[in-house]
Amino acid sequence: MVVAAWSLDATADLETCVAALNAQTLAPREIFVVIDHNTELAAWGREHLTGVTVLENRGDRGIVGARNTGVEAARGELVAFTDDDAAPEPGWLAELAAAFADERTIGVGGALDPEWVGVEPRWFPTEFYWVFGCSYRGLPTEPAPIRNAIGANMAVRREALEAIGGLTAGVRPRELRLGGEVLSAGHALEDTSLGIRIGAAFPEKRWIYQPTARVRHKVVPGRTTFRYLLVRSFEEGESKAALASTVGADSGLEAERRHLFVTVPMGFLRGLGELLRGDPYGPLRSLALIAGIGAASAGYLLAGLRDGRRRDGSSSDLPSSDRT
Repeated sequence: MVVAAWSLDATADLETCVAALNAQTLAPREIFVVIDHNTELAAWGREHLTGVTVLENRGDRGIVGARNTGVEAARGELVAFTDDDAAPEPGWLAELAAAFADERTIGVGGALDPEWVGVEPRWFPTEFYWVFGCSYRGLPTEPAPIRNAIGANMAVRREALEAIGGLTAGVRPRELRLGGEVLSAGHALEDTSLGIRIGAAFPEKRWIYQPTARVRHKVVPGRTTFRYLLVRSFEEGESKAALASTVGADSGLEAERRHLFVTVPMGFLRGLGELLRGDPYGPLRSLALIAGIGAASAGYLLAGLRDGRRRDGSSSDLPSSDRT
């Protein structure tokens, strides 16, 4: 069991997460809390957290290095992951483990339910809950194959992680800030990349979505604004363009195409229909869907244009020392 943590401002969340892990009906063999380059937080964790081993990230700063540090220390056949702002339900590990009874299963992802800090934003479309790291409309409602899991609720066979050399960033992460506040420490698409890489290395195996393996994921008010929806959607479009250029559009965008052409149109129509049933927020959710798709598309297209310009520049006849 690996939990990544990085901020002293989130010690209360980390305590809640560790308490939830210690209360699992299927007790974890080991719990590693990996602190991401924060010696003060590491010292606090060793003093205040019980039933865990506190490690310090031995790799590069960020979620990839932190999770790989935990994987290197893990001894179990299965390695489960969550984050410091998440609290697994008591049966979480048992539900994840049950999906591995099928030897074809190489990795499992579960549901992430939003735990609102403040008022639930009724205008926010459930199809876009991925914006703040939660399960969204369009995911299976029964156990089913998926391309990849969300990193805050997943388990993977350790042999698979070792075979591919651990996690890597699908794209270069960057901090996402609004109003001077860090709302996210970077979206590296490491979970998407992990699913694709393991799928390529073990084509006879499969990832499974297990919706009964549930985790509550904290959602702060800063992540439920219209501005955050646009910024995060734009960033996701940029990231998916970079990922597609690395792994190919078929692998990198397979799930996204289904979401775009099936789930989102249905959500748009649903929102309009909900107005007729007395829900005034229905049309707002429809409009937010269009705005989010527009922002993501803009990010994707602009990233593609930048990538094309870089490729054109690299093919210049100028000597390399003369290129800018």
